Amino acid sequence: MSMYCLVWKYKVSANHAKFEEEYGRSGSWFKFFESSEDYLGSELMKHADGKSYILIDKWMSKSDYQDFIDENKADYDQLNQNCKALYDEEEDMGEHDLLQ
Repeated sequence: MSMYCLVWKYKVSANHAKFEEEYGRSGSWFKFFESSEDYLGSELMKHADGKSYILIDKWMSKSDYQDFIDENKADYDQLNQNCKALYDEEEDMGEHDLLQ
């Protein structure tokens, strides 16, 4: 069995506390995704350089994730727009299967 994971990298030069709040375990993204029973949580990791982060969003499957996004597209786009000011760069590091 595996779980579907999306991996993101962020570069943040200012306002680290606000970024961590929004992307952390009790932030806006978590609250948005947690309405889906197929969302398995997120992990936010800060690099030792203090300037970059890795975020891993975990879902039961790719189709569960995609269905949720499709059904909540307007809210997803709005939240994404609201959070863009919190980071300098966002890099999609791809989709991965977490092996159990």
